Amino acid sequence: MRKLSLVLFAVLLTTFNNIAFSQEKKNFTIDKLSIEGRADFDYFNEDGAYPDGNSVIGQVVPRSSTSGIDGKYFNFEMKGSFLQDFSYRVRQRIDMYAGSSKTDYMILSYHANKNFSFTAGKMPLAVGGWEYDLAPIDVYYASMFWNTFDCYDVGGQVEFHTNDGNHDIIFQVTNSPFTKEKFQSMYAYNLIWYGNMGPLTTSYSVNMIAQNIGEYINYIALGNLFDFGKLDFYVDFMNRGFLDQKDFLLGDFTLIGEVKYAFTDKFTAIAKGGYDRNKHDYLDYSGAFPTPQLFDMTVTPGIEYTFAGLGFEAYPYKGNQNVRLHGFFAINSTVDSAADMANPNSSPDLSFQFNLGATWRINFVK
Repeated sequence: MRKLSLVLFAVLLTTFNNIAFSQEKKNFTIDKLSIEGRADFDYFNEDGAYPDGNSVIGQVVPRSSTSGIDGKYFNFEMKGSFLQDFSYRVRQRIDMYAGSSKTDYMILSYHANKNFSFTAGKMPLAVGGWEYDLAPIDVYYASMFWNTFDCYDVGGQVEFHTNDGNHDIIFQVTNSPFTKEKFQSMYAYNLIWYGNMGPLTTSYSVNMIAQNIGEYINYIALGNLFDFGKLDFYVDFMNRGFLDQKDFLLGDFTLIGEVKYAFTDKFTAIAKGGYDRNKHDYLDYSGAFPTPQLFDMTVTPGIEYTFAGLGFEAYPYKGNQNVRLHGFFAINSTVDSAADMANPNSSPDLSFQFNLGATWRINFVK
C-alpha cells in the first residue's frame, strides 16, 4: 500500500509539473507546490499521581518517564490562481504517528475587486491569536486550548481589504467544530481583524460558536505580534464564556507569550509560556436544584494549566530555511479542582518534556 501511494504521488507530481509548464496558455498558475515533514525525539517525565484514575486516594505513585521518536506531520500543499479573479489552496496533513489524514485547507476564493473577496471550502475558523494561526508543523509546545480545539471546518467568508493592504476584516460562517455530524444546525459565526501598524500586527476576533443547538460559547481573542527585526514576540489573550455565565470576563481564559531572538540567520532562541484557566463549574446552582450547564469543551471547568519553556531553531544552510532543526525543554503544571476535592492533600501534576526534532521542506515551484 505504501509503495502504491508513492507511485501515485509521483504521478501527481509529474502531472502538476506538466500543468505548470503550460500554465501561461491556460491562464492557470501554481504559485506553491510543496511537501514537508517533521520528526521529533520526545522525552516525558510526568507526575504519576493518578495515572489511570484507579489510584487510592492519598497514595504516592512514583513519577514515570517515557521517550520515543515521533513522526509528527507530513504535509502536501498547493496553491495558485486561475481565470484572473480566482485563487485556490489545498493542504493535506498526515499525522505520521497516528496514521490519520486531515484536510486543513481546500478553498476557492473569488477576488471581486481590490477591496472585496469571497472564499468557500474547508478552512481554519477565524479565531484571533498568533499561536492559533501557526500551522501545526511549526508549533513545538502549546496551550491547552491549542491542543484541544479542532480549528478546521467547512464554511464561507467575505473579506474586506483596505486600499493600502494593511488591514483585513473577515466575516465567516462555518459548521461548529464541536459537532462531527452533518446537518446538526450548529454553526460558528466569526469576525476577525488583521491589522498591520508598523511593528505591531493584530489578530483580533469575536466569535459565537455553537456547542449545542441554540447555545453558543463566545470568544474574545486578542493577538498582538511585535516585530523589531531580530527580535519579535507576541502576546495572545482569549476570553471564553457563555453570556449568562457568572464571571464572563476572566472566568475562563488563556494568556500566552512567546519571544524569539535571531542571533544569526542560522540560529534563533525561543522562550514561551502560557496559562489556561477555567474557574466555572459544571453545574448551575442558581435554582432550587442543580441542573446541567454547558461548559467549555476546550479548557474544562476546574482546570488551571501553566506551561513554560526554552528552545531554539537552527538552519544548517545559510540563507535557506528548508531544513530546520529545533529543540526545547518545557515544564507543565495542571491543577484539577475536581481531583483536589477527592484528595485535599494533592499537589499540582507536573510534567517535564525534552524535545529534539527536524523539519524539511521541498518546494517544487519557486
